[in-house]
Amino acid sequence: MGEPRPVLAVLGGSFNPPHIGHALLPGYLLARGLADRVLVAPCWDHPLGKALVPFERRMSWLRQTFAGGDPRVEVSAIEAELAAELAAERKAKLGDEQGGRPSYTLELLNAVAARWPQWTVRLCVGSDIVMSGETERWHRWNAIVADFAPIEVPRMGWSPPGEAALPQVSSTEVRALMAELRAGGAGAEAARAGLAQRVPARVAAALERWVAEDEPQLWLVGRGHVASHVAPWLRDRGYAPRLLAARAQLDGSEALPEGRPAGVWLLAQDAGLPALAEALRGRLPAGVPVLHAAGAHPARELLAPLRAAGHPVGTLHPICSLRKERLDARLDRASFGIAGDPAAVALARELVAGRPILDLEPLDARARRAYHAACALVANHLAVLLDAAAAVLRGRGLAPTAVDAALSELMLTSLANLRTLGIPAGITGPLARGNNTAVKQHLEVLGESSAGELYAELSQRLAALLAEHSG
Repeated sequence: MGEPRPVLAVLGGSFNPPHIGHALLPGYLLARGLADRVLVAPCWDHPLGKALVPFERRMSWLRQTFAGGDPRVEVSAIEAELAAELAAERKAKLGDEQGGRPSYTLELLNAVAARWPQWTVRLCVGSDIVMSGETERWHRWNAIVADFAPIEVPRMGWSPPGEAALPQVSSTEVRALMAELRAGGAGAEAARAGLAQRVPARVAAALERWVAEDEPQLWLVGRGHVASHVAPWLRDRGYAPRLLAARAQLDGSEALPEGRPAGVWLLAQDAGLPALAEALRGRLPAGVPVLHAAGAHPARELLAPLRAAGHPVGTLHPICSLRKERLDARLDRASFGIAGDPAAVALARELVAGRPILDLEPLDARARRAYHAACALVANHLAVLLDAAAAVLRGRGLAPTAVDAALSELMLTSLANLRTLGIPAGITGPLARGNNTAVKQHLEVLGESSAGELYAELSQRLAALLAEHSG
C-alpha cells in the first residue's frame, strides 16, 4: 500500500451571497486536519431551482471573502466550465442556444477528481443538510457518499450541544438585510450594522455598492488573456466591467453599450491597437478617457485617432504575468506602469488605487521599449533556466513530474528571498558562501551542455554582482 493521498475538500453551494460562516469554514477544515486543501466552487445554476445572483458577481464576492488568506483555499469557476460543456452538448444535440440543465454535485465532484487525480476528493456539507433530509432531493446522493465520503460539519441546532464551532448565519438573513438596505429609510442603518456582523468586511462594502448600484462602468475592448484577468479584478475593486470583442468593433458587427462609462480600456494585442482606435473614433461618448495596456508604446502613438477626436489617452500596463489558463494570477498584488494625458492618468490611478505605480510619462518612445524589454527579461526568460536545469535531472533518470515540482518550488522560494531580502542577502548557494570549489565541480560535471554554458555565464555575472555589493 502506498501513502494515503492528501484530502481536497470541495465546498459547494450558491454563496448567494457568502457570509462569515462560509469565510471561516475552510480554516476550520484545515485546522482540524479534515482537509489539506479546500476548493470553493459556487454553483452556476442551482439544481433545486433557487434564484441566484449572476455567477460572476458571486465569484467576485467569494474572491473578496478569501483575498489574502490561506493559499490552500482556492475559489474555482469549475461550475461555469461544466455549464458551458452542458450548453455545448445541448446545442450539438438539439441545435438550440437555450443552455443545458444545471450541473449536479456528483458531476462537480467527478470533474474535480479527474482534474486533481493525486488528491482524495471529499464533499463538505453541513449537518443541517444531512439531518433535515434535504439530501433526498439531491441527484444520486448515495453515489456521492460512496465515492466522495462527505465531511459533515456540525451546524447549530443540527448537532449535539457544544459541537458547532461556526457561527449560525444564513445567506437568507443576509439577503433580507440587503433588501432593507435597498429600501432605505429608518431601517437602513440597522441593516448596514447587521451586514457588518454577518459578512466579511470587504464583502459588506461590495454588497452595499451593489445594492446602491454605485459601481462605475468600464468598457474593456478585447477578450484575450489580459481581459480574462482584468474583468474580475475590476469587479472586485467595485467597478462594473463590460467586455467587448475587439474584432467585432473592428468590423462593426457589435454595437457599443448605452450610457457613458468612466473610461475605456483597450486590451487587444499591441499591433491591432491603431486600427482599433480608428474603428472607435467618433463612436465613443465625447471626452471619455481611453487607456491601453501596451507597455512598449506611448498611448499618443497607438491611440492617435482617438486623441485627435478629443479623448484623453493613456497607458495602464499591468506588470504581471497573465495567462487565460490560470485565473489565480496575482494581479491584485501587481504594480502598474502609467502614462498619458492628465485625465487618462487620473482614471488609471483611480483604477489601481493602493497598488505601486511606475511613472512612465518621462520616458520617450525608445525608453518605453527599454522598459518593456526589462519586464520581458524577468517574465519570459525564467523558462530557459528551468528547462536547462530540468534536462540535467531528467538525464540522470529522475522522474519528470517530480523534477518539475521540485525546481518550480525552488525557483519560487528563490524569488521570494530576493523580493524580501534583496541583493546580496537574498542570494543563496555556493558563490554566496564563497565556495568557488563547488562552482568548479558543477562546471566540470555539466561540461559543454546547454546547462553548463548557462551556469558558466551566470556564475561569472553573479560573482561580479556579489563583489559589487560587498565593496
